Amino acid sequence: MDVARWSRLFDGELEAAAEARAFVRTVLYGHLQIEAVLLVVSELVTNAILHTASGGPSGLLVLELEDFGSHVHVAVIDQGADSSPVPQTQDIDDLDRETGRGLFTISLISKAWGSEVVRVGRRVWADVIGFS
Repeated sequence: MDVARWSRLFDGELEAAAEARAFVRTVLYGHLQIEAVLLVVSELVTNAILHTASGGPSGLLVLELEDFGSHVHVAVIDQGADSSPVPQTQDIDDLDRETGRGLFTISLISKAWGSEVVRVGRRVWADVIGFS
């Protein structure tokens, strides 16, 4: 099985979400379901910046992409936090709510997602299906 892999280091600033989406558009150009991958990348990068040490002074994060043909594995490695990522289900239908739906959305559009502690912090990942 051939697997294409890419990774890139980003500064822990909010602009990184747009830069990460541009990176994905470049490396996955022409793939089906790219919009789903872009949404997952945007949510994971934004969460890393807002909820982990990656969003602090001199913070960094790494975006990893692996194209397996049948799905794309997306992962963001951050610099750690005091808590683990958990999808919010409380008040999810509150249309006035501006935050708190990211991991819940990822859980709906991914075949699987999860997180694990790594040497430098935490790796949060999702598998997005629908590629060919």
